[in-house]
Amino acid sequence: MESITTWHLTNNQLHQAFKNDNEFIRFKVRGNTWEPIIRWLKLDSRIFRETTNKARITLCDIESLAEIYNYRPIRWKAKKITPLKTNFVPKIFKNIFRKIPIIRELAFEIEIVLYKYKETKKEQLISIVIPARNEEGNKSLLITALEKFKAIPHNIEIIFVEGNSKDNTFRMLENLKKDFSDNFKITLLKQTSKGKKNAVVEGFNISSGNTLAIIDSDLTVDIDDSIDAIIQASKNENILINCSRTIFPMEKDAMRWANYIGNRCFAILLSIIINNPVSDSLCGTKVFSRKFFNLMKNNGSWESKLDPFGDFTIILEAANNNIKILNYPVRYYARKSGAPNISRWIDGMKLLRVCWFYITSEF
Repeated sequence: MESITTWHLTNNQLHQAFKNDNEFIRFKVRGNTWEPIIRWLKLDSRIFRETTNKARITLCDIESLAEIYNYRPIRWKAKKITPLKTNFVPKIFKNIFRKIPIIRELAFEIEIVLYKYKETKKEQLISIVIPARNEEGNKSLLITALEKFKAIPHNIEIIFVEGNSKDNTFRMLENLKKDFSDNFKITLLKQTSKGKKNAVVEGFNISSGNTLAIIDSDLTVDIDDSIDAIIQASKNENILINCSRTIFPMEKDAMRWANYIGNRCFAILLSIIINNPVSDSLCGTKVFSRKFFNLMKNNGSWESKLDPFGDFTIILEAANNNIKILNYPVRYYARKSGAPNISRWIDGMKLLRVCWFYITSEF
């Protein structure tokens, strides 16, 4: 998908770009700061020319036209910081500077990607991957979730990935598989490696669904909210629903204060990197399309071991692959049994490495 340079378009060509009804459109526009300066330097204002059929369009104008033609913005990013040649500046510094908010806002050249919004109305298969490690005590919650999955108006495939638990989680999941096999296709895997990211990878690698969902087996995210997120995500293949626990008040002791602060800091950092609001960086409940899953597999990011949980990879690769990231508010409860399977400081450093990788890339 090549960028359309707006300052060379006629008005008719600009409107035709939307009327062609392509799935995606990518535009290059002058930054809001530079457009009037360039116009006056070239004496290109209507004060000096009585008529012109050339488009003089900014980012705000593109977003307005997108609404008219039923396109929605995915994100915009700075492509060129100044009109001056900067070949002497190392690429890594250019990549970093372009992501700094104030510099990005003042950029000379901006690129915006839009997608055509169309709802999918056909019958779908939805694959729900549920990683589980030491979750024997949450059996009743899992039974409730499986009962509520029956209300989803699509065919359901459930994949449990048991992470070498120290309790009887595997046996408990075997019993659930037997009890609900008449309602869903249920697959139970024994994880071959370690970590949540690996569990999700192994689960989705054998999945068949058009829509893919991750739900944590502790079910601290309200199951009704998770089901609603799955239903909404199934309507369009160009969106990622990132559930957010930080919008509604949480149940007492649902998230430790240090985890909350770390989550908020990472959410701000991710928002800066991708120039798209992210309100919860580490919520385990995410829903996206088979199309996006295949894009991640093809570029190698899906199998990468850089991210211990997979949440950052999914968010960052969504932005990188023109998938619209939507924050979906959910209710969040304290764990009823067991303890979180994370190492706060070690995993935090690993997540910083993931961020640095994308900050310094041409992403």
